[in-house]
Amino acid sequence: MKTHVRRTLGGWGAGLATGLRPPECRMLLISDEREYTSEQQFAPIWRQRSRLRRALGLAVDWQSLDAARPASLSRYDLVGLKLSFRRPAGEAMAIAARFAGKGPRLIYFDGDDDSGILWPALLDICDLYVKKHVFADPAAYARHFAGKSNLTDHAARISGRSFAANIIPASGGIDPARLSRLHLGWNIALDDKIARLRPHPPEASRSIDICSRAHTAPDNWLHDLRAPAIRALEAVAGRWAVAIPRHRVSQADYDRELRDARICVSPFGYGELCWRDFEAIMAGCLLVKPDMAHIRTAPDLFVAGETYVPVAWDYADLETACAPYLADEDARLAVVRRAQARLIEALAPPWFIDRFAALLDRAGRH
Repeated sequence: MKTHVRRTLGGWGAGLATGLRPPECRMLLISDEREYTSEQQFAPIWRQRSRLRRALGLAVDWQSLDAARPASLSRYDLVGLKLSFRRPAGEAMAIAARFAGKGPRLIYFDGDDDSGILWPALLDICDLYVKKHVFADPAAYARHFAGKSNLTDHAARISGRSFAANIIPASGGIDPARLSRLHLGWNIALDDKIARLRPHPPEASRSIDICSRAHTAPDNWLHDLRAPAIRALEAVAGRWAVAIPRHRVSQADYDRELRDARICVSPFGYGELCWRDFEAIMAGCLLVKPDMAHIRTAPDLFVAGETYVPVAWDYADLETACAPYLADEDARLAVVRRAQARLIEALAPPWFIDRFAALLDRAGRH
């Protein structure tokens, strides 16, 4: 992320020389740069920085956490902060407190993969708390989870796995009344990795009926979520052409594999959403995934029967979910085309500008 940030900030300086209008609002983004996938929550801001200036009058700057000083914030209207989930809670709160109440409104960007809120006290000191996806039912935040999230909790319940020695042994238990500042931002569909992809024709010839890369080591808690998918795929391998490879391949070979498949089964990862979800859609695959009805996210490529096909979390209904689409190519193509169109729309500048404008309005940009 460091190289990416410095490169784009260099481009930002060049953009100022092209006659952009004076800013109406200034925003400073501050991060500790420790988690690449979390830092990618800033990626569309960097890509669209000139358009944000032209459309919204917003000037964006960035500083590393090590360099940022509260005394230098006076020229900004907004401060966006991002920290690694690996920090101890007390340390994270002390850092946030350095920037809260210093004049600019403080927005915390939570780029973690899961839907949970690791440090609930941030909800009380930030003016806005931005997540990539949130629980559809706010009451879910009141649940107590084993481990960091609802997914680690699910793994513990189905396998008996303990998270007592984990870096985050337990989470949750947040009073929903404290969620007034929680804000749904944008998800990993806007990450650089996805933005670079180009759509592959869904109707292209394909030799694989169902593909999935779901293997994980048994000592990883993700194994508890993904082993049922592998068993379900192995059970239908005699009926359809199924690819569930164990070996790692290059990104180019992986892309070719997706472009050769009619259906991609995408299990949960450290969070519900995976890059694979959007890679599969761009490759022209029908996305099959554990039911996502429990979360809200944007862009929403998880509308059952419209942009993806949901299955039970234990994959017991995988065969019956896939069969209609492998028997009816037109039905498969209709879902994939809708998903591709919505993803392409979300990657176009106007979608993000509108999304960011809503964030600024809620934060109170002035």
